[in-house]
This record gives sequence, structure tokens and C-alpha cells, in this order.
Amino acid sequence: MSNQQDVLTETKKVIPVSFWRHFADDETIDALKHPEENQINIEGHKAYTEAIQPDFVKLMSDGYFNLPLNGVNNPKNIDDLKKIQVIADDDDWLLRQVDLVKAQRKVIGNRKAFYNIFSPVTLLKWALFDSSQELPKQGDERLTQFFIDYPDDITHILEVIAQGVIKQIKAVVNAGGADGVYYSTQELQSDHYNRDLFDHIQKKIDLSIIAVINAVSDVNILHICGYSETKNHLSWFTDYDLPIVNWAVKIEDVSLREGQAIFKDKIVLGGFGNNTQDILYRGSREEIEAEVTNVLTDVDTSRVIIGADCTVPRDISIDHLKWAIAAVHQVAIG
Repeated sequence: MSNQQDVLTETKKVIPVSFWRHFADDETIDALKHPEENQINIEGHKAYTEAIQPDFVKLMSDGYFNLPLNGVNNPKNIDDLKKIQVIADDDDWLLRQVDLVKAQRKVIGNRKAFYNIFSPVTLLKWALFDSSQELPKQGDERLTQFFIDYPDDITHILEVIAQGVIKQIKAVVNAGGADGVYYSTQELQSDHYNRDLFDHIQKKIDLSIIAVINAVSDVNILHICGYSETKNHLSWFTDYDLPIVNWAVKIEDVSLREGQAIFKDKIVLGGFGNNTQDILYRGSREEIEAEVTNVLTDVDTSRVIIGADCTVPRDISIDHLKWAIAAVHQVAIG
């Protein structure tokens, strides 16, 4: 079994498995304005971890999804957006996350913990749509157009955001005590987005952050996010050098076995769909156990971890998760 797999389990004799969920009713809420959300998050981790007994934990960043765009009043205006300033080392947004991670670590037992970090492209596209009036894709469309019309400006803006993300990574790992990072990124969802824009802007920004992630921790996870049926070209991400890769097997229609061929030297993480129509949510015990067998068919078990495409629904049955975990732990490692 690989070293990365080994560190995720206490026994070192089973395929690692974990699932994660949000604990705030609205994960996008601002915890700086609603500090009570921190306790909800901490207590949620404690109860959930005790209930399902995962091999490792993704520490949820509920309440801290939106990095402050200091100096910007209207991010939809490129001239205003160019005024962006790097967040300070003592910004409350950073310090409160350090406190959150310390508290999360205390309640999850002796398990490896990976803190959720979003890519600059994801953070910026969220800032470019009005959640009360528009669909999220509008943010993707606006940011894609910025990529096309203002490539130099948008690169600078993303570099400034990246400096904030790098401070966040160092804060939660070095000061907070997270074992590593769960780095969530994805392509922009626009008919005008293409490989050239990805390679020359997004990829360069992501790789600069991944270099820092690898500098602060040996074991980290790349999440190519398929939430809300977001589609990605997985082959575009093969240079993203994090040791564990997670993508939406159901949305992308790319199995763990196929993913091992794409990410040749990586451990693949996933296998289960995370939506309410998927087996993990609606299936019987027999169906969930059969799905474990199915997702592991013809997979190199020495470089696989079982999980879901993304965050599981808040109301998913705890029993369903326990059945899946128990079934995975019965599989012999090749």
C-alpha cells in the first residue's frame, strides 16, 4: 500500500474511506458576521465523526467560503476589481480559521485532517454573480469574458487573490494544525472557455498554489469539483501535482479505474455519487455493498481511496455511510 494511503488509516490494512458534509444550514454564510456558525461547525464535526468513524476527515470551511476582496466595491467592474489588495496577515478571516481548525482537530479523534481550500478562480467567479438574482453560471460567464478581454489584468487580480489563498493555506496548516489541504478547483462553465485560457491563466495560478501546498504538507488532495453537475476535462489537470485526486465519477462518467489511467502516478479518491438520486443516498444496504464491489472492479487497490464525488447531502442516512465504510473495509488490498 502506498505511503499516502497508509497515513490515512490506523490499521494500515484497509482501503481508506471517508465522506463529508456541510454543517451550517448555509455554508456560504459569513462566519465573521455570524460567529455562532463556528460552534455549529465544530459540534457538527464531532457528532458526525463519532457516528460514521471515517478513516480521515475533510475539515469544512463553512462560513469562510468568500475571501475578502480588499479595496474592491464592485467586482463586476474590471477597473474597480484592479484595485484589489492582498489581505493582511492578521485579517480576522485568517485568524478565525486558525481557531476553527484547532477546534475541529480536537473533536475528530486521531485522524488525519484536510482543510477545504478554494482556488482563486472559484473564489472570483463567486464574487461575480448576485446569488439573490442570478444563477451561478453567470459568474463563470463574466469571468470567462474577463479572461478574454483583459488577460493581463485578470492574471494580476488572480495573483493577488492567490496570495491570500497562500496565506490561508499556511495559516490553517502551520498555525491551525491541519495535516494537509483539500484543494477545490474547476473549469469555468462557459461555451467560450477553452484549453488556451485554462493553460495560460487558470493553470498557472493553480500551480503556484499547489507548489505552496506541497511545501507545507506531504499529503494533500486535489478536488476537481463537479458540484451542481459542473463538467471538467480531467486531462487538463494531469500536471496538478498533488498525490491524491478526487473528481465526480458520476458527472464526468469517468470511473476510478479510468481515472487511474489518466492520473498515472496518483491515488484516486471517490467512487460514489453524492446526489439524492445516487445509490449512496437512496440505496438499500445490499445495493450500497454491491456498489462498493462495482466501483472497485479492476481498480488497483494499492492506490485508491473510497469517498464521494463531492459533499454528501445534509440529510443522508448515517447508516448508509456506515454500510459503505464497513463494506470498503472488507475488501482485500491487492
